[in-house]
Amino acid sequence: MPDSAFPYGIVFKGNGAIDVFPAAQIFFSYKDGGEVSFFLLIDSGAYMTALPKSDAEPLGVIVEKGKLTLVGGISGASVRGWRHDISVRFGGSLIKLPIVFIDDDNAPRVLGRAGVFDKFTIVFEESRKRTGFLGENSKVADSIKNILDKVSKEQ
Repeated sequence: MPDSAFPYGIVFKGNGAIDVFPAAQIFFSYKDGGEVSFFLLIDSGAYMTALPKSDAEPLGVIVEKGKLTLVGGISGASVRGWRHDISVRFGGSLIKLPIVFIDDDNAPRVLGRAGVFDKFTIVFEESRKRTGFLGENSKVADSIKNILDKVSKEQ
């Protein structure tokens, strides 16, 4: 997997405030050809990637053909969704992601751990508002692993 870095995403709030969040750009195939990219919120607390149900149709996904599942959110309330395995382009590589299409068109687009976190060493650089995804066998990822090994031994 090649290394990639992404700037944080930006959200304009209703009161005129601006909020930033760790994001990654993911490319999806349109059902009629071509690609569309979404910036997904990187959420280490989410097991699976989630998109609103309204994203499914343009991507050629018939949500009801997926596996029906209940997804819990931070509030504790569950919402239904349908799981599909979809090939996406991410950081120069094709990967297959388990994605749940949430039955809520206001649901945020979230990048969860499954299919992603095990393939990369992920670095959040809050001071510069960017996130790095380092391929599991890259020299940079190996350097970070060595640093973490050293820190762990010092504790």
